[in-house]
Amino acid sequence: MDQGRANSTRSHDPNLRSISCAGLWRATQQTVTLLQMSSPSSLQDPSESKGLDESLRFGFGRNWSDFIEQHFSEARVESSREHLLKALRRKSLDGLSFLDIGCGSGLHSLAALRSGATSVMSFDYDENAVETTKKVKEMASGNDARWTVEQGSVLDASRMQHLPKFDIVYSWGVLHHTGELWTAMDNAIIPRKPDSVVYLALYSSDQYVEPPTGEWVKIKRAYNERGYFGKRMMEWRHAYGLFRSGLRCKEWPWEVIRKYNTRGMDFWTDIKDWLGGWPIEFASYAEVEAWGKRHGLTIVNAIVGEGCTEYMLADPKHNTQWADEETRRLASRKPLPTPFIKRDGLSWTAQLPDLVGQCDQCLAPRGSRMMLYDGDRPIGLTHFMHAHIVQYGNGRFAHWQDYVLFSTTDGSDPNTDASRYSYIAEY
Repeated sequence: MDQGRANSTRSHDPNLRSISCAGLWRATQQTVTLLQMSSPSSLQDPSESKGLDESLRFGFGRNWSDFIEQHFSEARVESSREHLLKALRRKSLDGLSFLDIGCGSGLHSLAALRSGATSVMSFDYDENAVETTKKVKEMASGNDARWTVEQGSVLDASRMQHLPKFDIVYSWGVLHHTGELWTAMDNAIIPRKPDSVVYLALYSSDQYVEPPTGEWVKIKRAYNERGYFGKRMMEWRHAYGLFRSGLRCKEWPWEVIRKYNTRGMDFWTDIKDWLGGWPIEFASYAEVEAWGKRHGLTIVNAIVGEGCTEYMLADPKHNTQWADEETRRLASRKPLPTPFIKRDGLSWTAQLPDLVGQCDQCLAPRGSRMMLYDGDRPIGLTHFMHAHIVQYGNGRFAHWQDYVLFSTTDGSDPNTDASRYSYIAEY
């Protein structure tokens, strides 16, 4: 990396522009190490991520029941509603049916109802989650007849085949906890209409590299094997890591907590949900993209988060909204400016001075809507920490200041065929 660019980058410290998975792991791992001293068997082989031991399955429903009891508010519903519509690129859900697989608290189902959905069906494997959703339905919708709540499993293919067809099939942070991720994904899309949108949020193996996914599996097993005080210790260690990372971006702890309202979540509920979420599996952007293609679906929008990546998949041949969006994107694409300058490790830079005001920033780590293309394929892996782009490459990129720091999907020198690379300012 040339000294001028290095100084420019380090002065803004883009690797600290958001709460890092590595920082969280270090804080949580300290607790796990302490717990190992008293129970060396608590961390088992990461190959057990599917978690067939039902005694260790995390009780998400109990967690959601506590959340609704203590933290439900109209502000959280509105926040969830806004996020849902923004991700789907819609002003409302008027005229659309909505299936919420793994409804949890029922908050997102309520958000869909408030967005104008003509019908909402919610179901969950966890009976406590079903009861919590029914409670939310009663107190916040007046038992609206458009909303039905049931108990059921997405792994029950026969049940899924007997459901009506839906315009939006939605599952946020659920399918990776079933113990059979890809079967759950296959079953989830059984009750979709040809012109539907499938909205899935899944733990990202692209993000969880430091430490690798197997280490997170160990942490989650350890949490579920602990007693009351052991769990509280791990939660506080985890929170401490979040607060430290926030302070590096000049965010006070209460600001970190406040930002957890983005999806209507509560800070402490989310920590318990994250640490306890076992069994667990991870999926990469490329794996989800390949899965979609096998089913005739394209990733039409993606939101890369700290842990989960949110995927919107549709068939543009049948869905006119996303067909129009793809047409707009094609017309707006521009060649990525050359030359591409080699930086550290697997990274390269291209200058984008016209987009300097639309880039990621420390206090807005996902502010950019720029998308990088390799041929006609949107690479998708945006907003990554610079250190991960340098070390792991594989298409990770970030739009920062007046440039894009990127890596190629195949590790090649992008200058050998610069025509492969293009970008769009507003994906």
